[in-house]
Amino acid sequence: MYGTLFSKVYDAFGWNFYPEEFAELLLKWMQENEIRVERMLDIGCGTGVLCHVLQEHGIKVHGMDLSEGMIEVARRNYPEIPFEQGNMITYDTPLRFDLVTSTCDAMNHILDPFDLVEVMHRVHGYLAPGGYFLFDLLKEGETAECDPEDLGEIDGTRLQFQIGRTEEGLVNLKIELFRDEVVVQTEEIRERIYSPELVEQLLRQAGFQQVWCTDQLLRESEHAATWFVIARKSRTENTNIFTNALSI
Repeated sequence: MYGTLFSKVYDAFGWNFYPEEFAELLLKWMQENEIRVERMLDIGCGTGVLCHVLQEHGIKVHGMDLSEGMIEVARRNYPEIPFEQGNMITYDTPLRFDLVTSTCDAMNHILDPFDLVEVMHRVHGYLAPGGYFLFDLLKEGETAECDPEDLGEIDGTRLQFQIGRTEEGLVNLKIELFRDEVVVQTEEIRERIYSPELVEQLLRQAGFQQVWCTDQLLRESEHAATWFVIARKSRTENTNIFTNALSI
């Protein structure tokens, strides 16, 4: 999971740009499709940027993340927003939401498909009838291996980032902290690439009746490197609002 080192990098080096861009896409998607959201939950909320942007648009937001470091930053930056530290595989809440989101490939952090369907089942329970679960997934080939890259310095220490693959084919993200050219701290995160076909199957197994997958949340969008998955909890209503998404 993201620990204190990754949370420092997100906060210090502006790695929050994606939640900001995703928030703009999401708000426009909601507007174009006349989707009304009063209450929203972001699982894997990171440093809370998406929650903050949506709150500024009048939505009651809640955030949850496994990383204590991420939640610490989120609470410090946005003290007015309720953030919880928890594991999305076991997380439960009595609240019901019109929208649940999960971005920055948080769902790829779940390495076991059985755990993934458990999360989907729990999200289905969080949603009000007709509510939406919208999340992103890494595409195969999106996370090419790269040599160590210097990110910059924090408090006199140098940070280095690298993407690799394990023998099992998992994506391995590694950050190392150097002081006087000696590694003093290392954090690694592993992610599994899931196919859209498998994700659709698991979502339907979890109770979602309508599932769409697209690499462009809007018709005119430059965001084509990530899969956006839209799942809706059943209710008796016209479902033609998904004309902007590509059916699997």
